Amino acid sequence: MNYLFGSSSPAPATPAVTDDASPAGQGAEGRVLRVRIGPSLSSLDTYSVNNDHCPQFIDSPFFVGNIAVRVRNFRGRTSDGEPARNDSPYFGTRRRLFSIQMQGRFKHTHSFDDVVFGAEFENKVNPPTGAWVAMKFANMIDPALLSDLYSDKPWLYSPALCAMNIANVVKAPSPASAITNVAQSSALRATTPKPLYKPEGASETSTSRDKALRSGGTVDVENILGSWDWGDEKDLPESNELLLPDDVDEPKFPATGVNERRRYFGNKTHREDGKFTPDYVYNLEIFAPFIDLNTFDLNLGISVNLVRYLNNQPIRLVCKSLSKNIPFFIVEFDLEKEHQ
Repeated sequence: MNYLFGSSSPAPATPAVTDDASPAGQGAEGRVLRVRIGPSLSSLDTYSVNNDHCPQFIDSPFFVGNIAVRVRNFRGRTSDGEPARNDSPYFGTRRRLFSIQMQGRFKHTHSFDDVVFGAEFENKVNPPTGAWVAMKFANMIDPALLSDLYSDKPWLYSPALCAMNIANVVKAPSPASAITNVAQSSALRATTPKPLYKPEGASETSTSRDKALRSGGTVDVENILGSWDWGDEKDLPESNELLLPDDVDEPKFPATGVNERRRYFGNKTHREDGKFTPDYVYNLEIFAPFIDLNTFDLNLGISVNLVRYLNNQPIRLVCKSLSKNIPFFIVEFDLEKEHQ
């Protein structure tokens, strides 16, 4: 996934080549971007992009967290109908075209190997000629990447700790009992008849963090997650030492080492040995300079517009349990007709 969506170092310079079948800049005419965020497909809510200080708050039987999305030159829909925030000081002189930043807690324990991040599609896509070669190359860079672009419901995933550009872990400000209960444990064991949708009878929330703080409801956002300190020029730094258990004699990678952390967890055995637990707040971020989400123009040496190849489907990014097929959060990018 880091090959397709994120890179912690500048991409090598490559000559621009255009795919004549679906050239960049064509396919998105008359369309605008809508970003929706939620804990499942049942509860997606439109998010006001580039509102750095007001992430989307989500809560479900499986996960609770804040999620912020930034898109350079954003000109799409907002949650309240107000004019779009076209940019964020976050981008500055960087080459990044988008960022997804998450601050959250898992309500159950999951192995690092089981929690994946990637893209899913409801219907078949039409990968361009030679796409399999690109995926082979992607696997050389990210050996943990799994994909099936030719199935009836195409997908591609990487383990979250391999996909994310930044991993920052802190001790949670409240005990695990503040976010877990018997009903939630039962929901985890239940078979979900419709994957990525909420379990029958479950409660879910997707709203702005500000509204959640003002609501005075049953969820004390700051007591569960801590403060949201990032935005504008203030970066989320890598701080990964709490990914390793206390009984490790010596660090396996530097606490600020992005590439070293990714390489270490590229090993399946290492992922199986580690766990996401309710005792920590996980701050994760993925960003990339390769795709303009306002148009779905992708440049990986070849410039191509993805609208035609995706059959007008949204790009749906999912963090989920691979073994149980339950979602933790979903971020969906959809190009809608401008006047619909």
